[in-house]
Amino acid sequence: MASLFPAFLKLQGRTCLVVGAGAIAEQKLGGLLEAQASVVVVAPDASSMVVEHARTGLLEWRQREFIAADLDGVSLVIAATGNPQVNEDVFREADRRGILCNAVDEPERCHFYYPAVVRRGDLQIAISTNGKSPALAQRLRVELEALFDSTYADWLQWLGQVRDLYFRTHVAREQRVRTLHQIASRPVFERFRTSRRSATSEVPHG
Repeated sequence: MASLFPAFLKLQGRTCLVVGAGAIAEQKLGGLLEAQASVVVVAPDASSMVVEHARTGLLEWRQREFIAADLDGVSLVIAATGNPQVNEDVFREADRRGILCNAVDEPERCHFYYPAVVRRGDLQIAISTNGKSPALAQRLRVELEALFDSTYADWLQWLGQVRDLYFRTHVAREQRVRTLHQIASRPVFERFRTSRRSATSEVPHG
């Protein structure tokens, strides 16, 4: 099997199709909506969550069976029907059009896999085993969640602000790069975490 190409996709405003609207599809909708994709769901019936999201305008629900034309203008498609034949039809048509497709739990019908992900604000750490052991990916995710605590979300926010400041000032590129690497170091993080803990402990309670 060829190596996978790791990438984080910008899906904001791009049309993403989900075929299926049950429990399997629900697991995939959250990430697409968080990425601000333009989500279209195709299914004859839908879970209460999908119905509510459609009612509030978070997504479009086409209440019928999948047809090839549903892929018009689509950037990415998730086949989440639980029906191997329908998933095969979706995958074949997507493959013919050069559209990336993931048929849930069917590796042979996937152009890409969902990684196990650790999220701390804007920090995302994705883990893939190339489909060989999702169980290992999940174990590593749990271990990394313990290693990268919630402080990283605040720290990354601060790092971004400092980076913006340096790019707005007239600082030589070499100095800027050196400084930004320095403040992203482990010792600086530990000082940041200590200062946050001290600030939290000083807040009066009750």
